[in-house]
Amino acid sequence: MEQNLYYINIIILITFSLIYFFDDLLEINFFYRILLQISASVVIYFSFITEVNLIIFFLNLLIFIVLVNTLNFQDGEDLNIATLLIIILSIFYFCSESLFIQNTAMIILIFLISFSIFNIKKNCLYFGDSGCYFLSIIFFLFIYDEMQNSLLIKSLISAILLPIIDVFYVVIYRVFKKQDILSRNYLHLYQILANKSSSKIYLLPNILFSALNIFISMHFNLGLNLIIFLVIINIFLLLMTRLTIKKLLNQHGN
Repeated sequence: MEQNLYYINIIILITFSLIYFFDDLLEINFFYRILLQISASVVIYFSFITEVNLIIFFLNLLIFIVLVNTLNFQDGEDLNIATLLIIILSIFYFCSESLFIQNTAMIILIFLISFSIFNIKKNCLYFGDSGCYFLSIIFFLFIYDEMQNSLLIKSLISAILLPIIDVFYVVIYRVFKKQDILSRNYLHLYQILANKSSSKIYLLPNILFSALNIFISMHFNLGLNLIIFLVIINIFLLLMTRLTIKKLLNQHGN
């Protein structure tokens, strides 16, 4: 990134994250949350791209909104969001070609590990929407800077794919059930596991699915078809996992 972009991006991080901090305190209306997410993604887009390509522009908006809300939905258990973020930051640290990104990733990793240690006891510290939003902006900035790094991009997709698919599954399920999709729910895979077990088993889906996806992306040269292949596999495994958990819970209940 050029030098002036550092200052622009610092302003973006501070301004939008401070605004989002008030959401944790005052419960900002959903419309304003989306508007804030759109605003941040637009500013980031024009920080890197001067010519407007409508397809890339709207893809930029979609990816950022999906990323922010996926991380927010993973924040129902603090160790769960910390585990996912540690996986993502580790990818940036080991796969990035930028020393700045590697150093930043290491600093955040140290924070996340400390955060996780304190959260071994449940609900000791909260990450919050502002924390998810802050890191979403950082990830998005890093991704723009590493767009030519195919290893990093494939690894990131591998890490975040299950949470994204799980979010869409829950949204579709709630629409089908005619529920208010803006209301709080406990239907995400990790929440179901956390509510039914006192152990930390709810951490396994993000860890295992990320490992499997990264293995596939590293060992199969599928080109552009890789994402489609991974999506199909993850949807199938997610449905099978949910079905297995449901059967086990029904047997236990009987």
